[in-house]
Amino acid sequence: MDQSAKVIIFTMAYNAQNTIGRTIESILKQTYTNFQYYILDNAAEDKTEEIIMDYCKRDKRIVPIHVNTNDSTNGGAFFHTLTNSSDADYIVWCDADDCYVEDFLEETVRFAEENHLDIVACGYDKVDGNTGESIKRKELGENLILHDELFVDEFIKYRGFMIYMWGKLYSIPYLRKEGITGTVRKERICNDTIWMAGLFRRAERIGIYGKPMYQYYQYPHSLSNINIEASIDSYWDLWEATKSYIESYGPVSKQNEDFLHAIHLSLVEEIVEKIFACESDTDNRLSMLYKVFSRKEWRETLKRDADPQFNNLAARGQYVSGIKRRILALPDVEKYEQKKQQLLSCLEGR
Repeated sequence: MDQSAKVIIFTMAYNAQNTIGRTIESILKQTYTNFQYYILDNAAEDKTEEIIMDYCKRDKRIVPIHVNTNDSTNGGAFFHTLTNSSDADYIVWCDADDCYVEDFLEETVRFAEENHLDIVACGYDKVDGNTGESIKRKELGENLILHDELFVDEFIKYRGFMIYMWGKLYSIPYLRKEGITGTVRKERICNDTIWMAGLFRRAERIGIYGKPMYQYYQYPHSLSNINIEASIDSYWDLWEATKSYIESYGPVSKQNEDFLHAIHLSLVEEIVEKIFACESDTDNRLSMLYKVFSRKEWRETLKRDADPQFNNLAARGQYVSGIKRRILALPDVEKYEQKKQQLLSCLEGR
């Protein structure tokens, strides 16, 4: 294919000596070769910088960047700087422990050029970082082109492809025209997902490339698995942003409302699993669970007369019964009778 369109790829790495080589190799093996690869060493304390510099000597397309102070906001800031200072046509983000398949750039650039797209989002695989086993595959049987009313009509199909910054090809002219920055107003775990909702809302044409072309590696030590209490607040921020996104297009259909409640329940399921799995005492677990189940959105989700196509909503009763059993089985739960009863009341929507 024509390779006249230039692409920037950006990776921010911190203490990534065990994974950064895999990431770099996946980029250097791309069948589309007209790219420049910027890798930011975010003040790593291990051999990350040494590995980056070694690859830099092998391939002139790699541009190393080093900062002396570790800061999680450096990634967004450099992404913004590259977007506004480069003559490239597209920009891609790749985490320092993840991979793109070899034809990612070739397929997404072609897709973007042929359909005049502001963003291309692809399918992906979630992979257990410790075992290499697949956890989840997100894909579509056919590609989607979103524009105008299709952003609403196809919401259920594409929402799962919009929530991560990675796995996407961004048009640099689009980002510049919209004045997109990499800065955030509030520190939270789900910032990139909320940022993505804003990008999708301002775009005129977005393509969903259904083939899985990104491998996202998950690890137990990720921030969302360590700071559970911060995760709870971030999850609600995420749900509110998703709700605001679809509401911004106008009146929300019954089906999309049902889907929003299905999303809410899936977030509840995810955070509750983390609460039960975390290293914390029963008193703190009960407090965190109460924070989850005392929200009005939980009561609304329980009462929702939802379309049975949303499997988790259809199984709400079984889910509540299962969580009740797990609460009653917590160590020494009888010591916290009042807190337990308050939690059980909220869990049942009373």
